[in-house]
Amino acid sequence: MRKELLKAILLADHPQEIVEHTVTSYQEVAGNFRLEKWKTSELDAGHFVESVRRLIENKLFGSFTAFNTAISSFNQGVLNKYEAAQGGEEYRILIPRVLFAMYCIRNKRGVGHISTISPNKLDATFILHSAKWVLAELIRLSSKNSPAEAIQLVDNILERQVDLIWEDDETFMVLDKKLKTSDKILLVLYKQDRLSADELRAKVDYKNKSAFTKIIRGQQKEKAIAITAEGICKLSPLGVMLAEEIINKSS
Repeated sequence: MRKELLKAILLADHPQEIVEHTVTSYQEVAGNFRLEKWKTSELDAGHFVESVRRLIENKLFGSFTAFNTAISSFNQGVLNKYEAAQGGEEYRILIPRVLFAMYCIRNKRGVGHISTISPNKLDATFILHSAKWVLAELIRLSSKNSPAEAIQLVDNILERQVDLIWEDDETFMVLDKKLKTSDKILLVLYKQDRLSADELRAKVDYKNKSAFTKIIRGQQKEKAIAITAEGICKLSPLGVMLAEEIINKSS
């Protein structure tokens, strides 16, 4: 799984507890953004900032604030402490300042506290792309991946729990046999977005390649999915809504 590959890269350089919290909190930010839950997405950014701050502490100072202990307030003094430490400027200067900007948006724009500005798409977009940049930079620093390869890994980790799908290390199966292939496609992409047409066809267990191509082209025409120039299928906001309707009807 792509998420496990991403974790394996980070585990080469950082403690498992920090890696788990960092990846999970990023998924929460990205997942709620895709559902257009701006406030929830921005609130989740607080967990991401706190997780990566612990990663920075461990990298620069050799230990980190336990997760069952509140981390200190984020302010200019903390930024100065990071900058004065020994280590790469990514950990001392660049990543901390991006985190601080995320922290300020989360705390001062009607997300964590009452403000004249309510949570909105513009602020949530800033937070999402800042979190994506931070996570991609951590991957780049822990591996030999290029920035483009690192961001692709980040883009590919978003998965959701879907009760209609059975997945373990050996099996991936859509369990409702009555569903149309087009609905199965939406469910699979809802659980794990950005799959090649062949990967998607295998996951819905559809044998006829040319007929399957017609189905996904039809869904593209209906704006439920998009197909990139490289043949990657991804769910549109409309596709997310349609997938959730399928899930709700089955529950």
